[in-house]
Amino acid sequence: MKKQIIPILFLISSILYSQSTFRVASYNVKRFPNVSNVSNVTAAFKTVIGQFNPHILVAVELDGSNAVQKFLSDVMPAGYKASTEVNIIWGTGNECAVFYVDSLFTYLGSSMITADTRPIAEFKFVPKNCSDTLTIFGAHFKAYDYETARRLSAATSLRERTAKMKPSENYIVAGDFNIFTSAEPAFQKLLDQSTPGYFYDPLNAVGNWTNNPDFAYTHSSSPSMLTTRLDMILYSQALKDYGGIDYSQNSFSIFGNDWNHFAKSVIDGRNSWFIDFSVGSAAILASDHLPVFADFSYSVSTGVDQSKEIPNSYSLSQNYPNPFNPETIINYSIPSSGQVKLSIFDLVGREICVLINRFEEAGAHTYNLSASSYSLSSGVYFYQLKSGGSAITKKMVLAK
Repeated sequence: MKKQIIPILFLISSILYSQSTFRVASYNVKRFPNVSNVSNVTAAFKTVIGQFNPHILVAVELDGSNAVQKFLSDVMPAGYKASTEVNIIWGTGNECAVFYVDSLFTYLGSSMITADTRPIAEFKFVPKNCSDTLTIFGAHFKAYDYETARRLSAATSLRERTAKMKPSENYIVAGDFNIFTSAEPAFQKLLDQSTPGYFYDPLNAVGNWTNNPDFAYTHSSSPSMLTTRLDMILYSQALKDYGGIDYSQNSFSIFGNDWNHFAKSVIDGRNSWFIDFSVGSAAILASDHLPVFADFSYSVSTGVDQSKEIPNSYSLSQNYPNPFNPETIINYSIPSSGQVKLSIFDLVGREICVLINRFEEAGAHTYNLSASSYSLSSGVYFYQLKSGGSAITKKMVLAK
């Protein structure tokens, strides 16, 4: 529940709070498992999902009565459960299900919102050690340019549901919206703040997204030729406001889109998302969409009477040991929560691998680098920390 902030005198207590972060993702799985070469497609999904590790995954465009259980057993890592009570019907029926880490969430069940042409799924969760409920709507709007009226009808049905929710309630909608421009009535309906139940777009992208290089950073379709934005995660006012569960600013990401592959395959040339290009190939094989994800946080009672000092500046320590073989430790600190990228460059300034590219909380952090994990050969390298508009670079030596 959102808390009203009242100016009172706080006393030192033995109960302190830390921030817990979880990741929600959406992935159009292209009629899984009713596809040709299903064993290879299954392996490809497993590879891709293992790269960004969602705690809750909204799977869109599942196909068949066994789709949820098969995706759970054959694709998802151990420790996940699924909304197995959901009836998946291909075509005009529900095509969405959720997969979640059972140790982190209490799943409260699902319901369906009648919409044109497919129902919108509604899933409810409570994070463990948190009293707030998170509602996730799974949507798959009708495709094609000429179906704008149906998409508007679906968006209206969703807004009729969210308008009945309290302003303090946390909700998101995730899925494949098949919307091609911010001017489309369906998108405007979702963001319209003149009535309750509206959503925020984390990218705040205003314009024509399709076949437009200015909006390359929004594109999720398709991995073999990135040209349009279809997949989104939109969030409520309560998730924007501080207190309870919060959207982690600037955490929305499109796995595989490095902003440099407009109208190209994600494996056409260098891509900072892929240390191993077999991951990019897996993304192409798995689906005609890239997965999207965003991070959310909430406070957890620690019960420990100690404080964690927040640094007042960005810092990157010299790796230790240096020279190293085969492992070394990299310590860094960030003064405010935000997106962090830790990369390695060669002597001519080419980025050869990305160690970290994710949202992190303010504070001190450690990364254990294993040269064998990235197939690094002996030589001189530079490692760089980028966060909050700062970039810090240091040199290290791998001596085998």
